[in-house]
Formats: sequence, structure tokens, C-alpha cells
Amino acid sequence: MVDGTVDGRSYRCLLDTGTGRTHIVADDFISEFAPLRQIASSGVFAPSNDVLIQLPDVTVGALSRRPCEVVRLDVGQPGARNLLGMDLMKTHRCDFLFDDGRLVIDSPGQLETSHDLHLDDADHPYVGVRFPELTAQAVWDTGAGITIVDRGFLATHPDSFHEFGSSTGTDATGAQVETPTFVVSEMTIGGVRFSPHRVAAVDLAPANATLARPMDLILGFTTLVQANWHFDFSRQAVGVTRGFDR
Repeated sequence: MVDGTVDGRSYRCLLDTGTGRTHIVADDFISEFAPLRQIASSGVFAPSNDVLIQLPDVTVGALSRRPCEVVRLDVGQPGARNLLGMDLMKTHRCDFLFDDGRLVIDSPGQLETSHDLHLDDADHPYVGVRFPELTAQAVWDTGAGITIVDRGFLATHPDSFHEFGSSTGTDATGAQVETPTFVVSEMTIGGVRFSPHRVAAVDLAPANATLARPMDLILGFTTLVQANWHFDFSRQAVGVTRGFDR
């Protein structure tokens, strides 16, 4: 969670690299802004139609956009929460220091070791995830509580996953689905090997149908918290360091 302002008013947001556009839940102030248009979007489980409005500014520390077009969420929408999206982050270097609970913006110097980062048309950041037999494509999503693996990918690479119960998942639209969970036994990202941890299996085909670049995984908090991540979004480079275990 990060604290920011809209036209000087305080708002707390979930920092969400999995959404291209910032979302703000309607209150008395936000409700005053007239809708610009409706836009179609999609969560992992369901599609939605969102209302777009223009705010004077959105600022979180060194991240700022003036004016800023955001998605306005109905306060009654299931799972509605303020989301800080990639529209504010995509031109900056962002160091996600999970071992210290900090986000550092535009730190000086270059990445010592970097790997290719891809941003699609919706500004979703993609990184390569190395399994023993191949490299998979994954969206790096700080808004996801658990890493998600496409069921089709899991079915064709079963040796890397071991069944582990089930879990109820909620997507950005508020839709909830009971999903089987697994433990991923081995994955490497940016030269860093990750400890076995829990993931959820979901059919990503409907979501992929809306994307120019299909994803095999969505990397969520269960994976991300095991490392520190150094994203230079403007140069499309990522570095990964790990000096701790979770």
C-alpha cells in the first residue's frame, strides 16, 4: 500500500503493476467529476465496463501525473479499492525492496545486471520465468496476492508443480472463483532461483484472448516477496536480487 494525493486530498492505494490505469473508488469528491467515456476491461475471471474520469492530478511521492485519467469505481462494487497503476510508473525507475517494505523511485545509477523487460500495449510488464525445460512469459503483478499459472501451461509441464489443495480467488472485477492450488518446485527469474511456494491454477485463455502477448503466468505476492526487484521501465530492463528468504 502507498499513500498519495488527488488534488491535495489523501488517498491510500494498492500499488498494482498488473493494471495499466490508476483506479479510484468514488467518494463525495471523486463523484463530482463528469464521466469522459466508458472503457472495456477484463479481470482474470470476468470482463467489466469501467467509467473513465479526468482528475486534476494524482501524486504518490515522486510519481505524479497532471492531469490524470483514472477509472472511477463504484463504492458498492465487490472488491473495489484504490489502485495505483502503471500509468504513473511506466516512465520511471522503480526499486521494489520487499525486504525493507519500500518503493524507491528514480534511484541514481544503472542496473548492475539487467534482463529484458517487455511492456505490452496496456503497459503490463512481462518478465521471463525459467523452468528446467523452457522459458515462460509472465506478467509481473504486485496487485496479485498469489502467483497464477495458466491451466494449459500446467497441464503440459506437470513435473514442475505438485497439487496442494484449493483457494478462493478474487479478480479486479470482484468476481470470485474457487481454484486448485499447487506448489511450484523450481523456477528461476533474472538468474535468481526461487524457493518452492504456492501458486493457483486458472484458465488464462479468456484473458489472453484480449492481449497481444499471451501470458503463461501472473507473478503475484507469493513469488515477488522472495526478492528485491529493480525495474527501469523507461529502458525496459529489470534486475533481480535476493539476500533474504521468506
